Parts: sequence; structure tokens; C-alpha cells
Amino acid sequence: MKKAIVTGANGFIGKWLVKELVEHHVEVYAIVHTPSKCFSNIPSNMLHVISCDMEHIDELKEKIQEKNLDVFYHLAWAGSTGSARADYSLQLQNVKWTCDAVRVASQLGIHKFVGAGTLAEIDCNSYIPEDGSTPNAVSCYGSAKIAAHYMSKAVASQLKIEHVWAYLSNTYGVGNQTQNFVNFASKLMLSGQKAAFTSGEQPYDFVYVSDSAQGLRCVGESGKNMCSYYIGSGKAKQLKEYIYMIRDAIDPKIKLYLGEIPFHGNMLPDTVFSCEKLCKDTGYSPRVPFEEGIRETIEWLRKGENA
Repeated sequence: MKKAIVTGANGFIGKWLVKELVEHHVEVYAIVHTPSKCFSNIPSNMLHVISCDMEHIDELKEKIQEKNLDVFYHLAWAGSTGSARADYSLQLQNVKWTCDAVRVASQLGIHKFVGAGTLAEIDCNSYIPEDGSTPNAVSCYGSAKIAAHYMSKAVASQLKIEHVWAYLSNTYGVGNQTQNFVNFASKLMLSGQKAAFTSGEQPYDFVYVSDSAQGLRCVGESGKNMCSYYIGSGKAKQLKEYIYMIRDAIDPKIKLYLGEIPFHGNMLPDTVFSCEKLCKDTGYSPRVPFEEGIRETIEWLRKGENA
């Protein structure tokens, strides 16, 4: 892989992916919704920042004249966090934009499309089909990702372009502005509030953002056509073990109230969190243990999210 397009390039994972690709001598066309200064440290000869929202993704055919692009990474997704995940109209629009991205990739002569999926797809597939299940509104997000996965794969097959799908796990780290669990739990304890959680018996996997970026680079380079890969840490644990490590990184004297909040979710099997296929097919190797990643994240949160 020598040249790649990345949509959503100035998002949390997108910025780290651009950095990862450039460090591995890949020239990047970074597609952003609005102009961004987040790439100021990247050599200009390796990066081309292009303003284009997904509604006008067809315009890339005119904005990019390069004819030797290798991979199209599609990370752009409106409403991936917060209450917008329950907006079914927005989530369905994302599905169309994903399929549009495959079509544009084909028109640009790109031979491989890499879509950014989510562990929420596996979660939704495990309980929504069950009789009597009561999915919440946020399930619109996971369901839309499933639809984007399958429909973009069908479009790619029609257009004879390679399709690889990456299931991103619970990605955390420096620069994450969302209220994912690591940020939520860390801020709760940093603020001195009561550290109340579920019993934390369910298996969980948290992946430092640089490893998620590495995994995406690997599937772009070596992922097999029409395959999907889970990008994980390689060491899933019970959620309570992560809670203890977050607590210890902040202050080991903080009292934890495990089990005070009831758990109503679906417990996924440990096998879901295996990234053995990814490692075997692409050479991916997680580099950041949670103990190290959480220290860096806590330090960043202490300084303030925009530090």
C-alpha cells in the first residue's frame, strides 16, 4: 500500500490512522468535513487534506486527480456517539453514504475498500433476533452498522472491488472526546463522585487508539477480500478488572461500589474478542497494554480534554 484515502480523517480514530499510515510511508488523502489543523505535524508531501462531507462524496472524483490509489478507508459516520445514535433517519443516511463511498472508490480506480464497523454489530446480532428482546434506541446505531456492512459488501461485489470490514472494539486513549466507558469511569473517579458500577462480570476488551489504527493499517495492507476482522487488544478481561486498573491509575484508595448498578446488557462470549484471525492474516500485534494506555489517558484527562 502506497497511497490511501481516509474519510473521517479528523475524527478520534481517523487522526491516529493518518499518523499510522504516514509513519509507514503511505501517502494519505485525508477527507474531512471541515478544515482542520490537527495534521500540522505531518509532512505536507505525505498528506493532502480535502474538505468534502459525505453528502457530496461524489465530488471526490473531481477533487482527487491521482489515479494510483490503493485503499479507501471509510471511517466517516455521523452520530456515532451520544443521543444521535438513536436517530434512525441519520443512521440510515450513514448506510447510504457507506455504499456511496464504495461506488466512489471504484470510480477512482481503487482496488480495496475498508469499512469501519463496531463491536455493537455483534452485540445487536446476539440479542435483537431473539423473541421477546427489547433493544434500546441506541441499537439503531449498531443495526445501521450491520446494514452498512452487508450492503457495502454487496455493492463491492457488484463493482468487483475488494471489501474488508473491521470490527472496532472499545477504543480509548488520548484525544477521545466521547463518553465511552473509559472516559466515563475515569471522569467519575477524578471528580470524586461515588464510583458505582455493575458487578463487572461480563467480558470486555479495551483497545488503545494506536493499536486500533495499527489494525486498520494491517487490514488495508493484508486483509483478505470479503472478510471481516475484529481489532482487539488480544487480552480481554472481565470489566471489573479494567475498573480496578482505572481506579489504581487515579488513586488506589478510591472505594469502588461494584454491583450497585444492575446489569441489563447482553454478555458476549470470550471468543468474540479474539483477534487471532487478524494477527494470522495480517501480522497485527497489539503494542499497548491497558496499564500503560490508561496511564497516558488519565494524564491527558487531568490536563483537560483539549490538552
